[in-house]
Amino acid sequence: MAQVNAQMRPLFSKLPDGFHIGLNISVSHINAPTFIDDCLHYQRGFEGKAVKLMLEITEQEPLLLNGAVVDKLNTLHSRGFSIALDNFGTGYSGLSCLHELVFDYIKIDQSFVGRVTGEAPTSKLLDCVIEMARTLSLRIIAEGVETEAQRDYLNRQNIHLLQGYYFWKPMPYVALVMLLLSKPKARIVEE
Repeated sequence: MAQVNAQMRPLFSKLPDGFHIGLNISVSHINAPTFIDDCLHYQRGFEGKAVKLMLEITEQEPLLLNGAVVDKLNTLHSRGFSIALDNFGTGYSGLSCLHELVFDYIKIDQSFVGRVTGEAPTSKLLDCVIEMARTLSLRIIAEGVETEAQRDYLNRQNIHLLQGYYFWKPMPYVALVMLLLSKPKARIVEE
């Protein structure tokens, strides 16, 4: 978190208002005794800038939601952090975690998005996940968008927070700096 703060600070003037900065965290991170303090220190590094700080809970290990984990995430949520469930539907967490935690977003895994081909209906499971998220009043981020057909399909479903190779490949920090410095301040879609 300290590294992200230090690296992003010189770029503040180039970041559009509403710029999302997400950090992948696991239950192991959440259980660390300094987790809350580390997150609040990270947040203070962005004071004065209208960025959206998101904690993306990964499903790479079992999402055991004991009282301490729930309390920590609810505390951070009340302090302005968005909470997302990353790679939804492909990891260890079950649907029951959606009852126990306040999530702002689910990030639909690329394994669902990748089935959208632009041809015959291949997205029934994706459609079910989208409908469930809407029923639960969760915002949706679609991961792994690689084609124009996928982008168009998701936009028709009113999903406008998309990430994937169709837009940009992962890049090292220096490449991000060069990209941001080469562009005027961008406008983004506000939710």
